[in-house]
Parts: sequence; C-alpha cells; structure tokens
Amino acid sequence: MQSAKNETYQKGVVDKAVDPKLIKAAFHEQAGNEAYHEAMLGRSLFTQIELLKTIFADYLVPDGFAVQDATIDSSESNGVTEILLNVSDRFNDGYVKTLARLSQKFVEDRMIHLWWLSVSKEFAAIYATAADEDRIGILACFNKTAPTAPAYHFPTAIEIRYPILRSRNDIPAFLSSATPADSSAGSVPVETLYNNPFIIGLGDDTEISYTLSGENGKMPLDDIIVRADDPCCRPYIGTDGKWHVKGESIGYTIVTLFSRHNDKVFNAFAVRVAT
Repeated sequence: MQSAKNETYQKGVVDKAVDPKLIKAAFHEQAGNEAYHEAMLGRSLFTQIELLKTIFADYLVPDGFAVQDATIDSSESNGVTEILLNVSDRFNDGYVKTLARLSQKFVEDRMIHLWWLSVSKEFAAIYATAADEDRIGILACFNKTAPTAPAYHFPTAIEIRYPILRSRNDIPAFLSSATPADSSAGSVPVETLYNNPFIIGLGDDTEISYTLSGENGKMPLDDIIVRADDPCCRPYIGTDGKWHVKGESIGYTIVTLFSRHNDKVFNAFAVRVAT
C-alpha cells in the first residue's frame, strides 16, 4: 500500500508544488483526497492478490487424501496477507523468499498500473511492463528449480524374524529384539548363539526372514548382505530375491546379516547342519 501511494498520491503532491496549474491533474492523481485514494488502492490490493493466487495455480500439488484438501490458502491480518502453497518436493526452498518478494512487487506494480490507466496511459504502460517482468520471475521460481537430490535411507537396525532358534522359550530376550546397542552379534556371546542354533538337515534350504528399521521411522533400503563363518552353511540369494541358507556339510556356524553402508548395523544367529 505504501509503495503504491508513493507512486501515485505523492506524485500529485510533487506536481502541485512544481506547477500550480497542475492542480487539476494532481487532483485526479490523488483521487481527490488521501482517504479516498487509500480506499481505492485497498480495493485494488486484494483484487491483485486474488490474481496472484491464480498464477500459482498451475504449480500446486493436491495432497490427494480428500477432495477438500486445499492446494492454496490465504489469510489477512493487521494489513499482512499470508499465502500458503502446497508445492512439489522438487521446489527449492531457497526460492521461498524470492517468491514472496516477487509476489509483493507484482501486486504493487499491478495496483499502480491500474491506477494510472485512468490518468496517464504512458505511466500505466511502464508499470504493466514491470508487472509482466515480475510474473516471469515468479514462474521461473517453479520452472527453473532443479530437482532435489534423492535421499537414501539406510537401516539403523536389523531384526531376524526367522529362522526361529530351536524354540522361542529358549531364546534370550536380547536375541529377539533389534536395536544395534543390545542385539547385534557383537554384544551377544558366541557361546550363547551356539547354544541356541537353528538346525537344518544336510542339503536343506531355509529362507531368512528379517525386518529393517530406519531413522525417524522412514522405510530404509534393503542393503543387507549375509555371510557364514563356516562353509558348512551357504547363504545365497534365491530366485525369489530373498536370502536363504543351505546346509552343505555337517557342522556349526554363525550366520551374520549386516548393512553394506553401516558397520554398526548387524545381527546374527547360529546354524547347525545335521544329518
């Protein structure tokens, strides 16, 4: 509002001071008096804000959860208008302030352009050009924003769901939980694992079932590798894309599941291959 007043009402003040003969022109520039002038600009202000919202419309993304979900919302309080946009994740947050400043300038230039249409076509054309430049800058905030780099979330813990080691009643509590601090192979004595082995027959094959936990509850990538300490048991990825263990010869071994990207994320169980 102040910017628009400075470009319209104040020009009338200057014109009257420079040449008394311009009183009539200045009267029109100021809409007769400052109060009426401000009222007229106030009406134009909110009209141009609504126009601005229609420019945003092509770049908004609905949530999709309900028909009523708004992609744009605005509110006015104490002379300040706040516009909330729901945009794509590809929008660069660094352009938020740029978008706000260009939007404010667009509204100002449009207000002044419309004001001068009734007084000076020459001045109106100047501000029409300025408003077009503002609009191009606003669209560039969306069109020229590079996509954000993909974020990959890796596991923070592994929980082994199967094989079940002998029976649930025989498994120590820390073997059935899945936090890196207390259920990784490094914190479970090898003797304990050997005392609770999963028993498979020679030549038998069993799928390994596990779940992964990610930071802040985000679904992590499955980057798990499985290794056996002894060749009596062979881990491999089956045609189903899942990890399996197969009994190759009679013996005991520790089978470890670990993350490719974090050495501290792993879990283990024991296997005894029997005849």
